[in-house]
Amino acid sequence: MMQRQSTDTEPPETILRRHVVVEGHRDVYEQVHRLSLGETAPLAQAIFPRLVRDGIDLTVYAIGGDSYAHSQNTGRFLETTLENIDHFLQEMARSNTTQSGCRFSLVLSREDLPREVRPRHLAVLLHLEGGKPLQGGIAQLRNFHRLGVRSLQPTWNLRNELGDGVWENRTKGGLTRFGVEVIAEMNRLGMVVDLSHMNREGFYQTLEVATAPVIVSHANACGVHDHIRNLDDAQLKAIADQGGLVGILALPFTVASREVAIEQMLQHIDYIVERVGVAHMALGMDFVKYDGPRSIRDGHDPQKAPPLIRGFEEIEDLPNLIDGLQRHGYREADIAMILGGNYLRVLATILPERPPR
Repeated sequence: MMQRQSTDTEPPETILRRHVVVEGHRDVYEQVHRLSLGETAPLAQAIFPRLVRDGIDLTVYAIGGDSYAHSQNTGRFLETTLENIDHFLQEMARSNTTQSGCRFSLVLSREDLPREVRPRHLAVLLHLEGGKPLQGGIAQLRNFHRLGVRSLQPTWNLRNELGDGVWENRTKGGLTRFGVEVIAEMNRLGMVVDLSHMNREGFYQTLEVATAPVIVSHANACGVHDHIRNLDDAQLKAIADQGGLVGILALPFTVASREVAIEQMLQHIDYIVERVGVAHMALGMDFVKYDGPRSIRDGHDPQKAPPLIRGFEEIEDLPNLIDGLQRHGYREADIAMILGGNYLRVLATILPERPPR
């Protein structure tokens, strides 16, 4: 890999605290797990204060989706997503009226995006990781939008009413007619279209019908490690040409085939930046360290500890990533773009100018 030259000597912790950091993907799993153990306010008392402590200013929060764990292991995808949102909104209201670990607020429009680091404050953009909660009806998309959801992946790994995920590649199916309808309505409403987990046919079909930039919030590069969840060079270029971005994915099996350390993740960042430019690189991450056990139905073994990247297990390890970027020759201005500047720029082009009435 080409090594850049940098004269920046600022400590990673200083750079982290100086710039807005956007976490491009975090799942509701820890919230659901902690509630199952009897906690009543896991967001305000544990999860979100930890994110703020470790430097996050905005998190894209998958409040529901297609995995069995998203449905609280019930298979009731619409109902449990509504329950997850209700709990989130209840906690948010309390966090803003009491002395909790941090305040958190919803991102509903570009006006809500953080423009600077705000102490003890977390902005949250609600996301659906798959369209099963829509139950094949466009009205549910609009209802979720009314409840504050501003981002959606058409699919997770499997097939739903919108299209095929990456585990369905055998059939070569892509975006359905309902999926096309959903993309068009999301563009009208000012919602983020996220093509993570979608198979290649659906990926390109979505780009054909979308009228706003699309993103891939959490994926790596096939050119470094050829994995079904990763993007090939043509996909990377297609996202960049359309004005979108790619968020790095911190799941070791998408980074390398053997024991994975942070240096191998940096190779994916270098590869993507060298092909499409630093302006299209972001943090996706999708950390699993605190998720709790996941169902076999989601392809996990609940008896085993989740796989982690050595040196980059969770948000608290962001200084290690910044240090690695400095060692690879990235200037502070480039690091700031990767940490959050690129995500904020793209969100500002997609989200509406002001909250809908």
